[in-house]
This record gives sequence, structure tokens and C-alpha cells, in this order.
Amino acid sequence: MATWGMKTTGLLSEKLKNAEMVINADAGGGKFDEATGKPLYWVWDGAEKTYGDFKVEVTNPGGHSSAPRAENAIVQLAQALVKVGAYTFPAEQNPLTKAYFTQAAPFESDPKTAAAMRAFAADITDQGAIAELRANPSLVGKVSTTCVPTMADAGHALNALPQRATAYVNCRIFPGHTLTEIRATLLKVIDMPQVTITDVTEGSFETDASPMRPDFVAASTKAIRKAWGKDIAVVPSQSSGATDSMYFRRLGIPAYGANPVFTRDSEEFSHGLNERVRLENIRPGVTYYLSLFTDLTK
Repeated sequence: MATWGMKTTGLLSEKLKNAEMVINADAGGGKFDEATGKPLYWVWDGAEKTYGDFKVEVTNPGGHSSAPRAENAIVQLAQALVKVGAYTFPAEQNPLTKAYFTQAAPFESDPKTAAAMRAFAADITDQGAIAELRANPSLVGKVSTTCVPTMADAGHALNALPQRATAYVNCRIFPGHTLTEIRATLLKVIDMPQVTITDVTEGSFETDASPMRPDFVAASTKAIRKAWGKDIAVVPSQSSGATDSMYFRRLGIPAYGANPVFTRDSEEFSHGLNERVRLENIRPGVTYYLSLFTDLTK
């Protein structure tokens, strides 16, 4: 369960609720070629999926482990989580994700991945393309809502039957769907009366996409090409969420994830203990921000 809540951003958004535009430096970013390390293309985020946390829980009377019962909270929870893990939400698309798959496909080194991106952009019912994209960790979040178990806790003693088994399922919800709707889907997928599901999401809001403002698009394109090279392709996209932008979008302020940092897919360790950024990003990053903010503040 997330406990951070982005509280600082929430307070800041209230103080800046009359802002004309927000540049979010913690979203978006560029992609390095795996083999050569050269920059391929840069992505800015104009929308994001809704972040959601759900507590999945089973309670039993318990008892001594030498006298097992037919119902076991840990076993029942495991059965529920297997169902969640096996379920895939329907594939979806919007203008931002369609643009991403169309414009980023030419830069994919794997021909199968590139073909799947083009095929999905053309036909969201193409099951072969969907399977290929879902097998790719860097693309699966752009295809549909995703829900995955992330934490579990059960039992209280090695020699006792568990009286409680709890797990947390984290969801990244495609725009257009609510937390309430996703909870209902999880209940239907699990279909076990012993299991309760509680929405324990903190600091997350369902927001609409920001408009593709010409001034932002022009300034960010100029800045990223000044920093990384005139041939860098610029691709609009949708973040898998959650980012600070949602606090501003909920107030009607256009917000854009426009981070100048580039990375390889194989080095994407966000939120991991091994999260890191290549030092070669520092100088281009300074160049980018000087250009972007100079143009936008004119």
C-alpha cells in the first residue's frame, strides 16, 4: 500500500492553481539504443493512467496446525491471486497511445516488436500484436489497464492455522475507467465470497489528458533537439502513472511530463533499489531546461 501520497505536490498544486502550464520533470524521457547507446527518440507525456491500490483479504477462524481445516486463509488468498495474475484487461487505445505506437515503431530494433506496434495501432483487436506487446515490459502498460499483486502478509505463527491472509494489488488504470469500476472487475475475476477487496488508494485522482498545446510542443521539441541532436524524434505518449501531473490536471492546469533523461530499456529500474541514471544525461539536461524555460517564459 502506498503511503507517500505525493502530499508535497498536493499542497503545491493548491498554491499554484492559477498556473498557466506545468512542466513535470519526473515523467516522460528518452530511449537509448540497446546496442549503440545512441539516443533514438524522446517522449513527452500528455496523460496518465490512474494509480490504484487494493487490499485483498481472507479471514478464517484459525486453529492448531495439527488439525487442518478444509478452508485455509493462505490457500484461499493464493487461489484468488492466481486468478488476478491470469487475468488481462481488454486492450484499449486513445490518440496519445496510438500516436506513440505509430511514431515509436520505426525505432524499435526488434522487428517483431515494431510490427506489433504498427499492427496494434491499426487494429486494437489484433490478438497476435497484443500478445507481443504484453510480453514486453516497456510496452505492456500502454496496452490496457494492468493489475498485479505486489505485497502479501499472512499467518501469525509457524504452528497455527492462519486467521488472516492479506495481499495488495496495484493497478494502473487506463483513462476512462474509475477505481470503483476496477474493484468491481477484480471481485468478478476472483469470484470467491471469502475474499474481500478494499480500495486503499492514497493520493490518486482520475484526470483527463492535457491538450497538445502548440507552444509546449514547439518549445520542448526545440529544446530536446538542441540538447541531444537535431534528428531526435519527438513522440507524444501516455504515462503508466502515477505522476505529479495529476494534481495539476485535476485543477484544469495543462501538465506535461517532459523529462530530458534518456535510458536503455534494460536499465529501467524505477522504484528499485538499483535505480540509477547515466551521467551522460547531465550536460544535455542543463541545455534542455535552459532552452525550454527561456522559450516558454517569453
